[in-house]
Amino acid sequence: MLNKLLPATLLLLPLLIGCSKGEAQQADKGVTELERMANVEVQTIHPASLDEFLILPGHTELMHDIILASEQGGTVLELHVDRGEHVAKGQILAKVSSDIYEAQLAEAQASLKIKEAGLKKAVTLFERGSISAMQRLQAQVDHDAAAANVDIAKSRLNRAIITAPFAGIIDDRFIDQGEMVSPGGQIFRLVDRGRMKILSELAEKDVSTFYPGIKAQVQFDAFPDTVFSATLVFVASNSHEASRTFACELELDNRSGLIRGGMYVRIRVLKETHHDVLVLPQTALVETESGRSVFVLEGDNAHRRGVTLGASNSGQVVVAVGLKPEETVVVSGQRDLVDGQKVKVTGRKD
Repeated sequence: MLNKLLPATLLLLPLLIGCSKGEAQQADKGVTELERMANVEVQTIHPASLDEFLILPGHTELMHDIILASEQGGTVLELHVDRGEHVAKGQILAKVSSDIYEAQLAEAQASLKIKEAGLKKAVTLFERGSISAMQRLQAQVDHDAAAANVDIAKSRLNRAIITAPFAGIIDDRFIDQGEMVSPGGQIFRLVDRGRMKILSELAEKDVSTFYPGIKAQVQFDAFPDTVFSATLVFVASNSHEASRTFACELELDNRSGLIRGGMYVRIRVLKETHHDVLVLPQTALVETESGRSVFVLEGDNAHRRGVTLGASNSGQVVVAVGLKPEETVVVSGQRDLVDGQKVKVTGRKD
């Protein structure tokens, strides 16, 4: 009996093996199709508006930043302020020795008294007819010259006193009390942080668009979450020979004192507002050797389509050519897609 069953079993074995292999291939085929169905997020494109900004790098400079120096040599007798102190316009900051100038002033004042007496006497004599008009005029000239010498002596004496030409902050001090200072020697650095200059460069193609008075948004690395407002106040008439760019200057209100000189700044100036355009997230774009493209949803399949781009702003970009209104574009999960691949929509960003 066993001998009869064995040949039959051997005959059925290839058939059984073939069935098992076919079922395995069918299972593998099903797994492959499932794996090829990608999960994506999509967005339906509607006409919208987009602001196009010109982005410029720049840096800040203090509007008022000067070195206060002694106009005359001598010993620094008094220092009334130090680094970091706020000062008012006209405030006395320091005093340099002035013995010689005080003596010169006293001499000039004494001479003026003599000339005043001489002029008074000359007027009386002229009225009596005792002297000529020329002698009367000479007495007046001598008096006026003496008065001028007093003014000169006072001016020289005042130069020994260092005062603040504007309200600001003492940013540095270069000398100590008791030290000798030569004529022109530096004593303080005075700055005003109430207003700041922002310096940048404009390309030739952008010069005609921008003019003094337009507003700009500016941001600093030190304050990444804060947008400041600045005003364009100057555009150069001539370009730099090497770069062919035009120097420009903006003014920033800095009464808060947050901004300092030499800080890097990003400038955003509204260039144009584009209306009724198709706008996509830039993350939806796929870069290939042939150019930029997107995947457009048609039924359950995603098809690659080349696009031509326009202006961009804040992660959004205008699609000038390649899309139509109300088409649905894959905006997430498109990196590994192939043209015509089946997809499963897991979310919408409309």
